[in-house]
Amino acid sequence: MKTRLKEIIAQYPFFFDILKTIDAAVYLCDNNGRLLYVNKAAERLDGYTNEELYGRTVTEIYGLDEETSPMLRALTSEKPLEDISFRYDVNGREIYQICNARPIFLDGKKFGAYTIQKDVTHLMEVIERNIRFQKEMFSPVGDSEGFGIDSLIGEHPLFKECKKMAIRAAKSDSPVLLTGATGSGKELFARCIHQNSDRNKGPFLAINCAAIPETLLESILFGTSKGIYTGALERKGLFEQAEGGTLFLDEINSMPLVSQSKLLRVLEEKEIAHLGSNERIKVDVRIISSSNTPPQEAISSKQIREDIFYRLAVVNIMIPSLAERKSDIFLLANHFISVFNERFQKHILALDDEVLGFFLKFPWPGNVRQLKHCIESAMNFVTDEDLRISKDHLPVYLFSIDNAANHGAQGSSPPKEPVDRNRESKPPEPESTGVFSAIVQKEKEQIIKALMENQGNVSKTAKQLGMHRQSLIYRIKKYKIT
Repeated sequence: MKTRLKEIIAQYPFFFDILKTIDAAVYLCDNNGRLLYVNKAAERLDGYTNEELYGRTVTEIYGLDEETSPMLRALTSEKPLEDISFRYDVNGREIYQICNARPIFLDGKKFGAYTIQKDVTHLMEVIERNIRFQKEMFSPVGDSEGFGIDSLIGEHPLFKECKKMAIRAAKSDSPVLLTGATGSGKELFARCIHQNSDRNKGPFLAINCAAIPETLLESILFGTSKGIYTGALERKGLFEQAEGGTLFLDEINSMPLVSQSKLLRVLEEKEIAHLGSNERIKVDVRIISSSNTPPQEAISSKQIREDIFYRLAVVNIMIPSLAERKSDIFLLANHFISVFNERFQKHILALDDEVLGFFLKFPWPGNVRQLKHCIESAMNFVTDEDLRISKDHLPVYLFSIDNAANHGAQGSSPPKEPVDRNRESKPPEPESTGVFSAIVQKEKEQIIKALMENQGNVSKTAKQLGMHRQSLIYRIKKYKIT
């Protein structure tokens, strides 16, 4: 066999040169499961050289057999295996791989088998670390602050209706599907629903279905059994870890349709089974999911199975984009300014009227998340003497997006001049001043009303208005409220 392998290497030297340089680990065995060749990536991964492994069996080195080794399964079944995920132990390390395995035939006779494996150990460690972090820092959410309904900031009629639906949804255990563009606040809605529900003493765990490879998603959701591979540990999936609480499946429209069918079964039967096991395990978990694609579009494009859509969308909350509720920009901006004032030890009072006018015209493709990051960026450039965020403090990329949007809408509009952070701010334009003054007057009236309701108690008023106490004091002085 060794002679034959040498002949093959001599015949196809370029092929083995390619195998030496690729990042994926490649293993080749004979008809008896004895290793004939591993490439450099496999040597780095397992800590053995090609010479050390030659002639030794997969079972001897890795403790794998025909059930647990994809390569040996391909060898005995004489059929290819696609995107198989499995774990094994080697040199005191647990390795998690996704692999493709094939039998090898030469001159019509079976020669052996090979497998090409992608190491996802680090990815799994990151995912598991993220889950642990969520459990430690955010669960039970009922014992933490910051995710009440008041954290859903906005007074636009469309957004207020979404908040009402969220409050109602919190009173039941029905599945909720949150629909909205990326950055519109879907996870915040999910956390608020959980915290205001009877499950708020249980865990809240979230996972982004788009960020997990298809072959790993099911093991993360449903867990693995000891028998799925040699030396495996019994691992609980997210359904078991979220027992008594809420599981948030973000971007459910990115979940493979096969996995969606298994999820549907879980929703119907309230049971899961670990991968590699037939034992059914009862679970008590509320499902909240989200989609960044409108429902009918997701169904027609086969991103979401129609049957699971109706099961997940018992309550369907369609969150408007920031462009659809621009009247909330002032409230949101002031909230983020308060947050970053505290974080950066700054004393910014508000946006200046030119920036507010610009924000009201801006398309906000990144929604509320983009507004938050924009305010954070500006807070890095304001000085101790600044009281307002001006255009000179804003990230330059905003003006490229605005120019593109205006150019698309107006056709021949000339591009605006890039912002110079060192240039003095232009005086406010009259029309934006009018808009700003009206909104300022409204905020002043809200503060006066809240102060009266709380008999002048600043702390209670700040809590009612959803702002920090120091920020309220700034506004009281600014508006000369006595």
